[in-house]
Amino acid sequence: MASADDLRRLAEEMAGAYEERVRVISDVKQATADIKKETGQLLNDFGKVHAAMSKELKAELAGFKTDLDAAEGERKKDDQAEISERKDYIMDLKNKARELIDEFDKAHGDMAQALRAELARFKSELDAEEDERKKRDQGETRETAEAWKGLLSAMQAARGRAVVAGPVEVEAKVEVKTVEEIIEEPVKEAEEVEEAAAEVEEEEAIEKVAADEEDLGGRILDLLDDNPEGLKMTRIADMLGVENWRTLIPVMRELQDDGEIRKEDTLYFLPE
Repeated sequence: MASADDLRRLAEEMAGAYEERVRVISDVKQATADIKKETGQLLNDFGKVHAAMSKELKAELAGFKTDLDAAEGERKKDDQAEISERKDYIMDLKNKARELIDEFDKAHGDMAQALRAELARFKSELDAEEDERKKRDQGETRETAEAWKGLLSAMQAARGRAVVAGPVEVEAKVEVKTVEEIIEEPVKEAEEVEEAAAEVEEEEAIEKVAADEEDLGGRILDLLDDNPEGLKMTRIADMLGVENWRTLIPVMRELQDDGEIRKEDTLYFLPE
């Protein structure tokens, strides 16, 4: 009896277990169907959202591309306008430069013409003065010759009025000269005087230059003494008020040869 009861109980448990299994499987199937349905719905919704997002993105990209194309077109227009303005500015500069060059050429031509006219006038005045000087010199020479001729005429007249007592042998003490030789004598004497005066003036000019150079050398030494850091020759010329610094070259060379100054690169110093 116990075995029958156990078998019955086992059968009941197996039937209950089978029913539970069937119920669980049914629940699983239902859950799976629900999951599939929800997943399909989710996928459908995701597809719709994706399509909507794609459509929105396409619209935004199309609008962005339109705006970008518009901005690029505007930029090109601005660049073209700026390039055109720069071309106009460059052409204006070229025209102004050409006008300036033309004005300079015209001014240069006018200046050259004025200088040629001034030089021609100066040459004309110089020639006129030279002609006047020659006329004046010729007049003075003529007056001198006429004076000598008058003096000779007076001497000959006085000699003609002289009374001779008898033939006397007289040794000639005075050399007899022709009128031309007598006339040339004062001219030669004047030329000798002029030459002597020119020599004196030249000697005085040489002495003055030597004195100026000596004074200039002393001033250069004073400047170098006040500037122990050294000075360039151009700076020395500026400080001395010398317009052309090259005129100092022989003076600086003489001072350097005499050992009164020394040179390092382009600077001059007093000896250490």
